[in-house]
Amino acid sequence: MSKTTLSLYELNQQVKGALQDAFPGSVWVRAEIAELRENRNGHCYLDLVEKDEATDQVIARMRAMIWNYTYRMLKPFFETTTGQPFTQGIKVLIQGIVEFQEVYGLSFTIRDIDPAYTLGDIERRRLEVIRRLESEGVINMNKELPLPLVPQKIAIISSPTAAGYGDFVHQLENNSYGIKFYHKLFPAIVQGQQAPESITAAFDKIYEHIELFDVVVLIRGGGASLDLLCFDDYWLCYNITQFPLPVLTGIGHERDRSVADMVAHSNLKTPTAVAEFLITGAGEVLAAINSYALELKNLVRERLAKHRQKNDRLWIQLKPAARRVMSAQHNHLLRLAGKVPHVSQTVIREQHQHLDQYSKQMGLLPQTIIRQERRNLQEQVTKLRHSLTRIFTHQTEKINFIEKNNRLNDPVNILNKGFTLTYYNGKLTKDAAALTPEMEITTRFRDGSVNSTINKKQ
Repeated sequence: MSKTTLSLYELNQQVKGALQDAFPGSVWVRAEIAELRENRNGHCYLDLVEKDEATDQVIARMRAMIWNYTYRMLKPFFETTTGQPFTQGIKVLIQGIVEFQEVYGLSFTIRDIDPAYTLGDIERRRLEVIRRLESEGVINMNKELPLPLVPQKIAIISSPTAAGYGDFVHQLENNSYGIKFYHKLFPAIVQGQQAPESITAAFDKIYEHIELFDVVVLIRGGGASLDLLCFDDYWLCYNITQFPLPVLTGIGHERDRSVADMVAHSNLKTPTAVAEFLITGAGEVLAAINSYALELKNLVRERLAKHRQKNDRLWIQLKPAARRVMSAQHNHLLRLAGKVPHVSQTVIREQHQHLDQYSKQMGLLPQTIIRQERRNLQEQVTKLRHSLTRIFTHQTEKINFIEKNNRLNDPVNILNKGFTLTYYNGKLTKDAAALTPEMEITTRFRDGSVNSTINKKQ
């Protein structure tokens, strides 16, 4: 019995004909751009995929292309409308023709794109990040940290070449109050796909020397709205919520507010606005201290003036009394001298002794009163100083208690108790049902992490 056979070319022709019959015109397709390449002729080649929403596994894949004359129009149209680059990692709604070539196989030639679909997906992912942080109860954790009274030791996360970084440092170092701020830069990439990982690494470096700083400032210069997409990354924002120091953001956009701005302790529009926030706060404290010092100075002056007036009154009252005593004693001596001439010399000597004693007592009395009042004044100053010391000590103990609670609630402490975290493709996995044999996973311990491959699942 003879077998019916086809050549490969004939088979591909039949497949091509079947596809042309099934898709005679263009179709709209939803997909994610997994890879994108532009060749020197201006053509754009793409690798389109669709992923399972539950497992994030690729369930479909197809090659696609955009001819240069179409790509020159589609790319600027998409980027102008969405405010973000036409690149890999985004979801798109595209119109094109399904084609099959005998040599190159199946492909999809793109002719049009709907930017509104991508905009909706970006906003959807942003809202998903916000809802996830809210459901985990961490979205306001950094906001609840107490801001130091005068934050002077500042850790800066920024690109060293960013104009915003230079403006921020210049503003701090040339403040009108003459306040000294200590700052250190932890360089990071602040835009693009590598930005979240780079910024998170900078936070980790700051954490290694956390006792040296009061706050963390995350800043960047101005730029397009698409540059803000990295600040909507879940893991970056989660890291900010968990950081034990207040985080201040100055990303440099007047209208847009990223998720990182939402979870930070304080968010300002620009780097210079962050600097002004720190300077103004320190200036208000300095003004309050000067005001307290002036009040204390005036209080001391008032007390001294009151005691001086009291001493003057006592001295004025003392002089007539002394004169009256001396006059009475003098008259008494005269009477004794007249009555008893033979003992006058003895009496006179005794009375002169009494007069000398009275004169000394009268001379010492004002000094004694002044010393007593001075001691009273010193006691009042000492009590005031002790009262201020107790207030500052109480506030310091309160701040230490809050910091201790924050450290006890740190997830790192949970890892130190022996618990671990399992990640697949960089995402935290909570259920064994999401894992299958041959998958490569990462297990995080308190002192590091290990990579492993699943051999068996129970």
